[in-house]
Amino acid sequence: DTATLAPYGPVDPTNEAVYSVLKDLYKEITSVFPAEFVHLGGDEVHYPCWKSNQNITNWMLAHNMSGDYDKLENYYETKLLNIVNSLNKNYIVWEEVFYHHIDITPQTIVHAWKPNWEKIFQDATLAGFRCILSAGWYISRISYGEDWQNFYQVEPRSFNDTATPQQKALVLGGTMCMWGEHVDNSNIVSRTWPRASAPAERLWSPEYLTDVKFMEPRIEAHRCRMIYRGYPAEPTLSRGYCQVEYKWQNTTRTVVRLSTSGENTTRTVVTPPKFNVISES
Repeated sequence: DTATLAPYGPVDPTNEAVYSVLKDLYKEITSVFPAEFVHLGGDEVHYPCWKSNQNITNWMLAHNMSGDYDKLENYYETKLLNIVNSLNKNYIVWEEVFYHHIDITPQTIVHAWKPNWEKIFQDATLAGFRCILSAGWYISRISYGEDWQNFYQVEPRSFNDTATPQQKALVLGGTMCMWGEHVDNSNIVSRTWPRASAPAERLWSPEYLTDVKFMEPRIEAHRCRMIYRGYPAEPTLSRGYCQVEYKWQNTTRTVVRLSTSGENTTRTVVTPPKFNVISES
């Protein structure tokens, strides 16, 4: 719904004040987090938001890019990359930034999330860029049955039969994604575990090891281990059971809820559930 998204969409890339804010923001980020890389995103920019802004339309007309929102996105990404470069940081970007042919540094890591990740890896590694994978490991999504088996069989290094050892060496690994559209504190643990164990093992295992039968007893044992330690890990197999089970136990917690009327706050006592382990008889 463009009308709903428009006021809350991506930043206005034609407003120079935006880049001052971004520079201050990334200065703070890089001072707090000493890691070499910053993930800059760059995927799924909502163009209808920009199209709804007359100031942006006028700016694009004055800068010879009228109607070309890919070019506008490239303008923004280039200025953002320059800001991060000036702070002596390297960056990770989603695959869209790579395919927009923006001038990214050789140290850039390309992050693939779309289903055609094999082509993305082939193209990016041929160009000399390192890659990480998330496609196939969106554990926020659920499906009927033992979907962890699909996770286990995704092999980041098997992206092209003709890939050279030099290309495969540019594949750093991957990361699982737990997006929050349909996930909150009530289901994040059970949806994550033990399903996340499958891509985790894939990432530290040899390329040839893809037999789910080899994984089955260990992922089930790990699920029972988590249950024993009090985590609500969901079942992984349609057969088998754990020697322990859990039950809900209510506790009392005080939360602060902001009032929609503006100034006042209200304190609400709620009784969230807690998992306790009990032994089966």
